[in-house]
Amino acid sequence: MNEFLQHIQHQALSEVGQSSSVEKLEELSVRYLGRKSKFTAFLRELKNLPVDQRRQVGREANDVRRAIEHAIASRRSVVARKNTVQSIDATVPGTTLSSGHYHPISQFLRKVVSIFQSMGFETVDGPEVESAKYNFDLLNIPADHPARDLWDTYYVTSPKKQTSSSAGDQLLLRTHTSPVQVRTMLERRPPVRIIVPGRVFRHEATDASHECTFYQCEGLVIDKGIRVTDLIGTLKAFLQSVYGEQVRIRVRPEYYPFVEPGLDVDMSCILCGGKGCSVCKQRGWLEMLGSGMVHPVVLKNMRIDPAVYSGFAFGLGIDRLMMLYYGIPDIRLAYSGDLRFLSQF
Repeated sequence: MNEFLQHIQHQALSEVGQSSSVEKLEELSVRYLGRKSKFTAFLRELKNLPVDQRRQVGREANDVRRAIEHAIASRRSVVARKNTVQSIDATVPGTTLSSGHYHPISQFLRKVVSIFQSMGFETVDGPEVESAKYNFDLLNIPADHPARDLWDTYYVTSPKKQTSSSAGDQLLLRTHTSPVQVRTMLERRPPVRIIVPGRVFRHEATDASHECTFYQCEGLVIDKGIRVTDLIGTLKAFLQSVYGEQVRIRVRPEYYPFVEPGLDVDMSCILCGGKGCSVCKQRGWLEMLGSGMVHPVVLKNMRIDPAVYSGFAFGLGIDRLMMLYYGIPDIRLAYSGDLRFLSQF
């Protein structure tokens, strides 16, 4: 090898091996391989050599360049890794990672379930894709009943071939969680005290207080000697557990096909204390839920003798109760997926 090239390679590799910083390696790269380096000046003089010597020395020069570049790259990797390890202080506390949390609807629903469980209620569940038989027929809402107009229903097509053309076999997305009560009672005998939290679906226009999918929590109690006063006392205890002991309730007659008599329960407005505001429309009362004594026809459909047993049922609109509890003005915010909203809970 050319003596000059041999000297350059030996000197460069020696200094590169002793370098302890990336900055020093960059300096050596410029010194030995830069445009103003002795090595580059040597390459410019190759044109003055005879052709046979030029080719030989040129190959040797390329080998030297590659050797120096490889040495610098390898040393840079070692130095960078060493500096990174040395910069870690094992005694410094780690970075706290952000963690997820329950959705506000889930938080409120868990609160509701906890309150009723403290009263001795059992939680049960059922399918969201339901048949018209359980969603309507067995709840005293047959195919020709005008009460079906109260529900805007999503009907679905079964992937399996229907063996019957009966209207009760028609599949739909459940419009309330009451069908779970029927399914449960067909497998159990009184006394029963259950709640059915879950998602329901209605084919209706959305606005600040309506969504096409929302959550309900149905309640059912069946035993001997159950009276309407038991229903009112249970709902009063629940509302006071959620919104405070200061709230008052009142009941109004209302029609629901699966209860008789049917009752709507109002609560004194927690925002104005019953004086009247825009939220309660100056009435001082907020409509909270529907309820009533289980209709004898429904009891018979559950294979329960209405002459022996009685019961009450109620349905809570979880989304609206949650909105009032947290002071949320628009129900659609809960389903927007906007982290700016969800991170507040």
